[in-house]
Amino acid sequence: MPVSLLNLFKYLLIVLVWLFFLRVLRAIWVESRPERSPIMVSASTPAPAASQPKSSERARAKVKSSGSAPLLRVASGTSLESGAEFNIAGVITVGRGQGCNIAIPKDTFASSVHARVYEHSNGYYVEDLDSTNGTFVNGKKISGPQVIVSGDRLQIGQTVFEVNV
Repeated sequence: MPVSLLNLFKYLLIVLVWLFFLRVLRAIWVESRPERSPIMVSASTPAPAASQPKSSERARAKVKSSGSAPLLRVASGTSLESGAEFNIAGVITVGRGQGCNIAIPKDTFASSVHARVYEHSNGYYVEDLDSTNGTFVNGKKISGPQVIVSGDRLQIGQTVFEVNV
């Protein structure tokens, strides 16, 4: 092999090692920040305009009046027993941290305070709280408040919840 090609590979390897190193530092920085307390939103107070979900058929969906409490049921995961149910009335937080309403301490892909689920005037919403790995509804990563309805699958880290509202 020509020396110039070997030098190119050498510099490429150095760049890749530095990129890996910077990614590791970023992950450590994100996980070591102090836990943020979630922003509380009550059903009687409208959410700020910046956090309003995009207008769509799902966003206009009304909460079913089934008479039963709204629940998140564990479908699969590492920390919680499958089938465990959690009431989601009001505002709840989900994450690895002990201060979360739904704590999933053994799920290493979940952030300390990963997401919040809250009730608003026209339904229930989930919002990612700047987590490292993101929050998914029905397999799609969300980028802002997202309405959730019965039957949706909410993934936080490696834990999957089934929504029943």
